[in-house]
Amino acid sequence: MEGQEIQMPEILECSSVEMVINEAVSNDLDIVNCRFKGCYEAHIDTYNIEFNKCEFIGTICLNARFNKVTFSNVMFEDCDFSNTDFSECNFLNTTFKNCKLVGCNFTNSHIYNSIFNDSSLSYSNMSLSNFKDVQFNTCKLSNACIQEAALKNVEFNYSNLIGAQLYRTDLNNIDFSTCDITGIVVMPQDLRGMIVDEYQAIELARLLGLVIKE
Repeated sequence: MEGQEIQMPEILECSSVEMVINEAVSNDLDIVNCRFKGCYEAHIDTYNIEFNKCEFIGTICLNARFNKVTFSNVMFEDCDFSNTDFSECNFLNTTFKNCKLVGCNFTNSHIYNSIFNDSSLSYSNMSLSNFKDVQFNTCKLSNACIQEAALKNVEFNYSNLIGAQLYRTDLNNIDFSTCDITGIVVMPQDLRGMIVDEYQAIELARLLGLVIKE
């Protein structure tokens, strides 16, 4: 109505992720406008729910399983979700900032319009996933597995990809020139159109069996 201010819903402070999930599942509802701050959770096992406009701040989840869960407009900051199963999840407009995601399983996920800043994804598995409009900024992706993934408009900026497996992933127009890609595992055909600096090009040439004469 003209002249009437629209009241936006306030974010709800929540002390337990599992408790909110159980309530949402019981009532067949999405989880909306919730802030989970300083939560310490273990063995969460949930399936096919949605977090929308939520925040996870300083939250730790141990041995968690989020299967076919959608995270839309969600912020993760200073969180530890290491070894969490995020398989077949959807991440839409999601930000991870200073998070520990070591050993996480992101297989068969869709990650769109999302940002990973200053986060550790070492030993994570992102195989068979679709990435579109995604940034990895100063992240650790050492020994990560990104096999048979689809990358569209994906940026890797000043990140560590030492030993990362990029087998059967099309790297055309993906810029790795600011990253450490020592020891990455790729197929020769995947390198077509990959953007690297001159020193990385020498390293990749050795992977192809070329002898560089100095």
